[in-house]
Amino acid sequence: MPPVGNDVVDLTDPENVGKSRDRRFCRRVFNDQELALIAGSASPDTVLWTLWAAKEAAYKAVSRGEPSVCSIPKKYPVTLETSTHQKLFPSLNGKVKTPHGDVCVRIHIHHAFLQALAAGTTEELSRIVARVEAASEHAHDLPRFARKILLEEIAGRLACPVEELAILKEVVRPWPPYVTRLGVCLPITISLSHDGRYAAFALDPLSIT
Repeated sequence: MPPVGNDVVDLTDPENVGKSRDRRFCRRVFNDQELALIAGSASPDTVLWTLWAAKEAAYKAVSRGEPSVCSIPKKYPVTLETSTHQKLFPSLNGKVKTPHGDVCVRIHIHHAFLQALAAGTTEELSRIVARVEAASEHAHDLPRFARKILLEEIAGRLACPVEELAILKEVVRPWPPYVTRLGVCLPITISLSHDGRYAAFALDPLSIT
């Protein structure tokens, strides 16, 4: 199945607020065009994290097929369908150039968080099912909460008890997480993410059989 990637950023997290003023970080992560987009925006932090999330989502998408692919953010230049002088819209589209070709991205921007989704084509991107949830009572274990809400989504689509499902990850090899049902691996394309108070997932519904 086509690859899927997602990344969530908590825009209210103290570690994320004001990051656009961290020149060392910015120079390490973004190219000159991206730096200009950040500097020319009325909301530089939001633009910074929009670009960051797009890079991360694209990396997650391409690394599903090739886990050893380069993970350096600067190697994933982002082009957004917006100009420096335009306002940020609730949803932005764009492309990320990766070591394995271009990846389409869509970033959903909310007042407290943003989520970037990535897929090989715009058609694949449009059918992605995704969710972001605040996890205040689960803040001590966001990865577990992200798996929980994803498994609930899959169980509903398979019409099976959620207890039959699990998300596993290879310990020895750096392969991405995968879904099992009663110990049998399912060909479901998934992506998990968490940051600050938020957990998120994305999946390709066509991969659920």
